[in-house]
Amino acid sequence: MTVVTTATTPLSLIPTSSARVRRRCAWHVPPLPPVRQATTALTVAALAVACGAGAVRPRFEPFPQALSDTVHAFADSVTIQIGELLVAEGLDVRHLRPAEGFAETKWFDVTTKRTTSSMTLDTDSVVRFRFWADAASVDACLVVAEAVKRRILDPSLPERETEEPVPPQHPATEILRRILTSLKERNTG
Repeated sequence: MTVVTTATTPLSLIPTSSARVRRRCAWHVPPLPPVRQATTALTVAALAVACGAGAVRPRFEPFPQALSDTVHAFADSVTIQIGELLVAEGLDVRHLRPAEGFAETKWFDVTTKRTTSSMTLDTDSVVRFRFWADAASVDACLVVAEAVKRRILDPSLPERETEEPVPPQHPATEILRRILTSLKERNTG
């Protein structure tokens, strides 16, 4: 069978009776209807949003040695106050997420009082502060604060596996106590 086509004949009207022709030609597959295209696009967008691309709060828990206290305020407002207190202490905030109740600083050298790299060789004085604020009751939240230092410098390991809590007599622990005390004073009454 010979088929003669002209420039005005749509491709969908060209007979393709041979299975061989259908296997070799990809153009014979009709496109998705517009409704199906829109549904597919919405599904992809919903999956992207559902993955939580904006989540910062880590999946790990604070170390057992972390300090904690109950503050009579909502977790999101306490998280904002934590950010203000960290800046007042001269610390650079890395993450501050009131909706998640989480705050974290950049690595900080407590001897020089400056932000620094986590890969410095002085692992005893370089620390990072993390705060978790979770609802404890209707009008209060539990604030957990930790200061960690690097126990080893190994870039091949996940960051949390290279960290350990600072000892109780470390200067970073005093900074944590000052921040928790300030939070309690701000939210009394």
